[in-house]
Amino acid sequence: MSTRSQKHSATGRSIAFVLIGLVLVLLGALALPRLIKNAAKPFIAAVDPPVGDPGAAVRIVGRNFGGERLDSRVEFDGVAPTASSYLSWSDDLIELRVPLYAETSMVRVRTDAGMSNPRMFMSIARLPVRPSGEGSGTVGPAIDSLSIDQGSIGALLVVRGLNFGSNRDSSAVQFSWQSAAAAFPGQDDGSNRGFISPAEDDAEYLSWSDKEIRVIVPDGAVSGSVSVRTNRGTSAARYFQVVDSPGSKSYTDRRTYALSSFVTISRVRSTGPNSLHLWLPYPESSPSQRGVKTLGRSIEPLVPEYRGLSLYQISDLANDKLLTVSHDHIVQVYAIETDIKADRVKAPPNPAPALYTLYTQADVFVPADAPAIKAAATKAAGRERNHYRVARLVYDALLATLRYDPASREDSPLAAFEAKQADAWDFSLLYVAMLRSLGVPARPVSGVVVDDSRRAWNHSWAEFYLYGFGWVPVDIVLGSGANIGAFEAPFEDRSRYFGNMDARHIAFSKGIVRVAPLSPDGRTITAKRRYSMQTIYEEASGALASYTSFWSDVEVTGIY
Repeated sequence: MSTRSQKHSATGRSIAFVLIGLVLVLLGALALPRLIKNAAKPFIAAVDPPVGDPGAAVRIVGRNFGGERLDSRVEFDGVAPTASSYLSWSDDLIELRVPLYAETSMVRVRTDAGMSNPRMFMSIARLPVRPSGEGSGTVGPAIDSLSIDQGSIGALLVVRGLNFGSNRDSSAVQFSWQSAAAAFPGQDDGSNRGFISPAEDDAEYLSWSDKEIRVIVPDGAVSGSVSVRTNRGTSAARYFQVVDSPGSKSYTDRRTYALSSFVTISRVRSTGPNSLHLWLPYPESSPSQRGVKTLGRSIEPLVPEYRGLSLYQISDLANDKLLTVSHDHIVQVYAIETDIKADRVKAPPNPAPALYTLYTQADVFVPADAPAIKAAATKAAGRERNHYRVARLVYDALLATLRYDPASREDSPLAAFEAKQADAWDFSLLYVAMLRSLGVPARPVSGVVVDDSRRAWNHSWAEFYLYGFGWVPVDIVLGSGANIGAFEAPFEDRSRYFGNMDARHIAFSKGIVRVAPLSPDGRTITAKRRYSMQTIYEEASGALASYTSFWSDVEVTGIY
């Protein structure tokens, strides 16, 4: 190589080194402010004590809090306490009183430099208590680990530990649940406010063994604690963060209802030993319906609780003897308010949760496989695949096609669809059928609405499911502007009944309640347009030749 070529090569290398150096300097200059900002962000080393009573003093130890509080603040699950809660503030130590709403909270410090890392504070009320009574001498459940420490509604969570029991029975996994009314401790009235558990009927319990539980994160869960409750006690809680929601859901305007219902049996004709079984529904337990309790019964049921029903057995009914079976319940009902960002709605993972199979099939009430329903649903949805937008398109199409007629008594939802008129029962079933035919999980809801005079009117509405969010309520009849008897809708803007629900709707069944006959020779009776969508209401067997039954409507005996 010539001397001239060597000089050109050396010069090229020098220029390259200079350019690389300039790039590095530029990158450093760009990164320096971020590094400085991150270095100045507040950092929490510890919350002392990590477990205590709301209202008690707590110390937050760390750095970069600032010498004075000024506009800085501590946040418990994103909510700052009042100014009077702060006892002292320095760059490495904050002392304050824990706000009353902070039962199990992620604690962060926010300053002008940004948000700190989170640390958890847990109310002492959330710690397990020593069990008493049967099983008190045994070791209670203990969580060793969670398969994930954050996930969305509908995600699979594996809980590993000890002493969960070989099968679930009445045990449960408990997730944090929050509402305005549940934010204050010391108000426990036995309703178990503050927790929500997966639903057996929604296939959210996948498996249960002594050392491992596989569950689906349920609708209504919020960031907070996860614990396991058995008859041996409740485990210590682990923190779980609910993420990736396409919107928000809140439970407000709590109302407590005392309800009564009964069945009267008369005109009995029997020639010998006989038996009559009655399946009486009671209010559904859900994130928006809490604390369902039995206040009284005229006779003790054979099975007190089975999928929202109580089974009563009456043996050897005598001729012409009048008999009444009644039960009374109390339930707390919350209004549901949602704010859903359609662009953030995601498709479910593959495989999807089991409820996608459960609530996208046809059944004896929901004609999701009918060609006319499929064709109408496909036309309404067009090319849309976003489940939230699909639900809205089907809602609009059905309202444009059908007229609400409370006196309509068609033989089936398909007949109502062809007649272009439907009552609330058929309206809800058709809406659910159209959504299911498009692969959107949906279910009819049957129950009552309560007017200002405390009268309960039988009614049906619907819910559809969004992965990452949970169930979304829809009252298509009230949304159309129609009325249910003398019930005046609390929502002045009727369009809110797509996605929201008032606290005057009381659900007795969500989806079909399948009941199997108890006797090979049993004669079963079902019914439509009542306040529960169950396959069997009555079953007679033996020498019971005939009888007359009268099922009362739901009576509201008190509102609190």
